[in-house]
Amino acid sequence: MDVIVTGASGAIPRHDIERMTSHAKMFYKAIRSRKSHSDVVAIAANTGFSQEDIYNIKMHLFINKYAGLDDEDPHIAKRFDEDYDIAQSWQRLINGGQDIREMDIILLYHERMEYELMHQGLGYYNAHAQAARQFNYGKYVDELNMQEGIK
Repeated sequence: MDVIVTGASGAIPRHDIERMTSHAKMFYKAIRSRKSHSDVVAIAANTGFSQEDIYNIKMHLFINKYAGLDDEDPHIAKRFDEDYDIAQSWQRLINGGQDIREMDIILLYHERMEYELMHQGLGYYNAHAQAARQFNYGKYVDELNMQEGIK
């Protein structure tokens, strides 16, 4: 069983997620290759978060590299692994309207807090744990998995 580090949902065991992982990789690649920040502008307009907050969250989730995410070599800086649920949330946040779910807003709060804590010097795992205590995106993902019969 592989363990991946995806950001808001933390280190979680996954099985049989090839199609979801493939979709997430394509989505993250598209986000990373964008020259504009139209998604930042749209998400800020759709949620009331500032463009600065959304930009920082975007950089944190999709662009920035952090040491300590690789169990084999904690000194290697890497990006968060691609996550299907985060990709879906980001897309709903861009689209706005009635598609936005409570979990999508929790994602933004979680990532903003995690980003701020990490930029104050806290390591990812401690920052993630603190953010998850207040804004537990993983709980929503777990609920979706239970609804869909995924353990």
